[in-house]
Amino acid sequence: MDRTHLRLPGAGEDHGNRVAGLAPLTGIAAGVGIGALLGVLRAAGWRPGTAIGCVTATVGALLGTNGPMMALGITDPRTWSAKDWAADVVPHLAYGGLTIGVLHGLDR
Repeated sequence: MDRTHLRLPGAGEDHGNRVAGLAPLTGIAAGVGIGALLGVLRAAGWRPGTAIGCVTATVGALLGTNGPMMALGITDPRTWSAKDWAADVVPHLAYGGLTIGVLHGLDR
């Protein structure tokens, strides 16, 4: 959090838990934001196929969640193992597929 010049209150385990809690909050914000953006684009006429839509939603979610954590120095994907990458990519792929499935379902 040094880059923001903000300090989360607490010490030790309490502070660590607060920092760790930022990831789920970032994920919720990114998920809602990407879904809303894709809905707006769809309403404007952009209707990609399922594969392109899924990739777009997945990449958007990856950037929306990992980007802020990288910018704040909380994580560095260059240091992640294959297991770490899988643990990050698989849920984002599920999000992308589900989001596009819902958007396609709304067209019916």
